[in-house]
Amino acid sequence: MGSGSSKAKHHTSIKTGAVIPVEIEADIPVKVNTAIVPGIPREILDEILDYLVADSDLSSLRSCALVSKSWLPSCRRHLFHTVHFTFGTILSWQKAFPVPEKSPAHYIRDLCVSTGGPDGSPGGLFFRYAPWIMDVERVTFWGDGRWIPMFWRLPQSITSLTVRTDGSSLLQVRNIMAQLPNLDDLSLSGALIPLSRSVLAGIGIDLRGRFGGQLRLSEGCACKDVVDMLLEVPTGLRFTEAEIRGMGECLLLTVRLTEACCETLVKLSYAVSSYCRSQSSGF
Repeated sequence: MGSGSSKAKHHTSIKTGAVIPVEIEADIPVKVNTAIVPGIPREILDEILDYLVADSDLSSLRSCALVSKSWLPSCRRHLFHTVHFTFGTILSWQKAFPVPEKSPAHYIRDLCVSTGGPDGSPGGLFFRYAPWIMDVERVTFWGDGRWIPMFWRLPQSITSLTVRTDGSSLLQVRNIMAQLPNLDDLSLSGALIPLSRSVLAGIGIDLRGRFGGQLRLSEGCACKDVVDMLLEVPTGLRFTEAEIRGMGECLLLTVRLTEACCETLVKLSYAVSSYCRSQSSGF
């Protein structure tokens, strides 16, 4: 063992007809044996972090993110898997991550955006981070989501869409759905703004989703207009589960959807009227 360098003497000559010894001190690197501290295999680290997530121990998960830079990506993958953006939370993001492209937005897989209500709308601040939300799988729009498709090109990685609207039309909901060719799960609830028959005609022919997961229609969205739109989908419906909760026409709508998904539907439930007298059956 020793220092990282040693001093050595060299001789050189000056071409003047005589050889003159010259002493030069030079730094020559010397290899030093160092101990290598073994790291935790990535598979074991991920299993530890998965355990913390399952135990809802976010405090420990945040502490793990401070251990080293190599731990940070795995911790962020869990910490930012599910994000709910309101006006307040988007302000916190702006403070914590002032440079959007360096933010953990690309870790988001389950995203909820509240576009109204007591928390207010995230507004234009949200769209600073939206381009970096590239691999999201589940999206929920809560409130009046009419402005969403206008300013954010939704990622095609989305397979699950939930819209809880209190002031959108079916045309605006359709415009969101039309951006999602890999859409499997669909949940619509709330009140829809009425549209004329001429506008509603052929409203579903632009939809190209896979529609092979769960369908949930409730409140004002469990209506004939929504079902008519779904039945117009050119690729057809392959839902495996359906839940319809609405008013008096609910039973008829359920029958129509059952006929459209007869080869794939394995679970069906419906509730009629406001006191939700429900029936369910399995196929």
